[in-house]
Amino acid sequence: MKKAFLSSLILSTLLFVSSCNDSGNELSEFTGNQMEMALIPGSVEGNTTSGTLSIRERNDGKAQIEITLNDVISGAEHPVHLHFGSLSDNGDVATYLTTLKEVNGIGKSVTILESLDNNTTIDYNDLLDFNGSIKIHFEASGPLENEILGSTNIGLNVDQNQAYLNGTKSITVCNSNFGN
Repeated sequence: MKKAFLSSLILSTLLFVSSCNDSGNELSEFTGNQMEMALIPGSVEGNTTSGTLSIRERNDGKAQIEITLNDVISGAEHPVHLHFGSLSDNGDVATYLTTLKEVNGIGKSVTILESLDNNTTIDYNDLLDFNGSIKIHFEASGPLENEILGSTNIGLNVDQNQAYLNGTKSITVCNSNFGN
């Protein structure tokens, strides 16, 4: 009886350790370097959003951009652009990020960024020094395509975000032109 209990205890411990190691593998995709910021809320057609943007460094040096946007319209899909320049510059589009899709009232987008549309390679460290901004559009085309649901300055422009968050500055409509 004692041996059966001991064997059962050892087996349970091994299963627990094994399951802990499996979840650890998920974490091993990342170096631990990351930054998170609040999205500057947008308001379109009476719908005001809030959310966060995280930039995480993957083990291969690439940047993973994760966006969460609250209070998204049911079933909605919203295009996301990385722009050259700060929000006040209204710069050209550097590249498209993964479309933000609503699930249970929350919009999510995850992009592993390797290059811009002009074929410039970009990694996590490059993105931290990038003169850019990210904007989430209401729609890909149509009368509301340049309306912004959420945005943030990134890289060199992060220090400008507080002025938008406290209402000192407001977001311009979006430029959907591509820079080369």
